[in-house]
Amino acid sequence: MLFLDFLNSLQNIEKTRNFNVFKEYSLDELSKLFLFVNTKHKIQKPIRISVVGTNGKGSTSHYLASLLSIFGYKTGLYTSPHLSTPLERFQIFEDGKPQVPKEEEVNSFFKNSILPDLDKFKSLSYFEFLTIFTYLYFAKKNTDFEIWEAGLGGRLDATKLVNADHVIFTKIGLDHSEILGDTKEKICMEKLGILTDVCRNLLVMDHEDNSLKTLIQNFHKGNTSVQFLPLEQKPTYLETNFLFSQTALSILYPDLTPKLNSITFESVAKPRGRMEVLQNSPEIVFDPAHNPDAIATTTREFAKTHPSFSLLLGSLPDKDLEGILLQLESLPLQSLVLWEGSGFGTFPALPDPLKPVAQRINRKEDLIPLFQGRFPVLVLGSFRLYGIVAKLIQNTTNM
Repeated sequence: MLFLDFLNSLQNIEKTRNFNVFKEYSLDELSKLFLFVNTKHKIQKPIRISVVGTNGKGSTSHYLASLLSIFGYKTGLYTSPHLSTPLERFQIFEDGKPQVPKEEEVNSFFKNSILPDLDKFKSLSYFEFLTIFTYLYFAKKNTDFEIWEAGLGGRLDATKLVNADHVIFTKIGLDHSEILGDTKEKICMEKLGILTDVCRNLLVMDHEDNSLKTLIQNFHKGNTSVQFLPLEQKPTYLETNFLFSQTALSILYPDLTPKLNSITFESVAKPRGRMEVLQNSPEIVFDPAHNPDAIATTTREFAKTHPSFSLLLGSLPDKDLEGILLQLESLPLQSLVLWEGSGFGTFPALPDPLKPVAQRINRKEDLIPLFQGRFPVLVLGSFRLYGIVAKLIQNTTNM
């Protein structure tokens, strides 16, 4: 059996969206499995940093890994979801550059580390297995640092079991409300649940929300030190998150500060899939923003440099589709294409300002004219759109 064969045989809640499984979920069984692999494989203890939040955690995780690796630290990055292959979820950064592991190497490691005890892993979910597999894989690679981007929450997130030394807390927004809660305060509490007794520092992206600040300050954290880091707002959210990552590492490791301050945003590779230019003429830019706050940030950022553009939007059924649409009313849209293909949500009735420019599409071939037009295109709403759009662009270019 090969790695991807086994992985794809597991229950994947990211695809099924069956979040009811979390109603009676606990980390108890997975915790026992972590104990087993720690004992059997004698896992080393690198420095582990967890990144938790609603918006900004993916790019923040990327920049933390990039910066640490620039200083010569071999750094593992665990992130989700992926753009093209699950192998993207556990990359090793060296000299500021991420390396997607080769499938042959992963299969060999799977055969040696998992197959002898396969029965112990068969009951895991897709995300649980990837988490514990990555934990083992990073140990094999002798990482100095590991960055662990949390999945949905924190309290019940599989990444909690890596027992991070430090936790980085990014912005809170309303997302996955059916699991985490219907207010930012409830979601914040779920995210804070990722803290364990070994955590030394909690660094918080300043939310500028007094109720959240008070909640975080009063949360029982044992010996964990808490600091709020003011955000230096830049023209792009990526540069803002880069500077936040830079500041966080300066606080955790003051000796690195002079070198950190010498590294510019422009000199560090951007994370794939975040405001990524997929085509230049017409310009097509992809970002996975998928909740109202993130949609508002990315669209307004894009509008500053694009006086008129088209927006391709496709969201999963469990997202706040109505709230997302409300963020689009004042944008200078040439057209709004709502992608409602298989597996995606059907958008509700449109606000009046959007009706003249909107169209609903559910066939991939109907998207092609959008990528052959004169206007820039911003693609938002879901990681799943990345593969669809990238393939259509490639096919269109080869025509």
